Amino acid sequence: MRLFHRFTQGELRLTRIEAFSDGIFAVAVTLLVLDLKVPELHDRADVHELAQALLDQLPRFLSWLISFIIVCKFWLNHHHLLGLARHADYGFVWLNSIFLMGQSFIPFPTALVGAYHGNALAVSFFGCVFALNTLMFMALQAYVMRRLIKPELAALQDPHALRKAFLGPLSYLNGAAAAWIYIPAAFIIYALTPLLYITPPQGREKARSASRAVK
Repeated sequence: MRLFHRFTQGELRLTRIEAFSDGIFAVAVTLLVLDLKVPELHDRADVHELAQALLDQLPRFLSWLISFIIVCKFWLNHHHLLGLARHADYGFVWLNSIFLMGQSFIPFPTALVGAYHGNALAVSFFGCVFALNTLMFMALQAYVMRRLIKPELAALQDPHALRKAFLGPLSYLNGAAAAWIYIPAAFIIYALTPLLYITPPQGREKARSASRAVK
């Protein structure tokens, strides 16, 4: 209990945490594109050879696009979550660091599924990583809502938001399971899931407006 109490101490500025987090997000989305390679041709003037090489890279483009959208979605929701906190404590810093560790790992399953898009294990692993990342963000969100939320914003939050958020990891896990049955179905699920959270819930917009009014 004493160790847990130590994590609830400290009143750290959010500006440095936000800057560090933005840096990790920026590096993650940059690493994603590094897996896209310019194809090497036997005949540089052969249009058909280049067209076939680009078609062969289509799975890599698809995995990059899905991952890029998901990371951007995480960044947007993370940005809004920090706007709800009055300050940070040590517990928040470490939960945020674990979440960012998950974000920095995303380029690996993206490259893996791009290279082995016909392998059910690679496609399933891709979905499991995103499910785990979503759960880590939910843990960070729950911590802010319980301990660090600005008092004037607390009443404006949806009390069922955390429960609704479980739809995300469940959807990714459904995609991971679908990979063992029909791989294209898994990719469809992965592509559609971030659309559920492409913008923050309306309650957060109301909360931001209230925060401006208080200031």
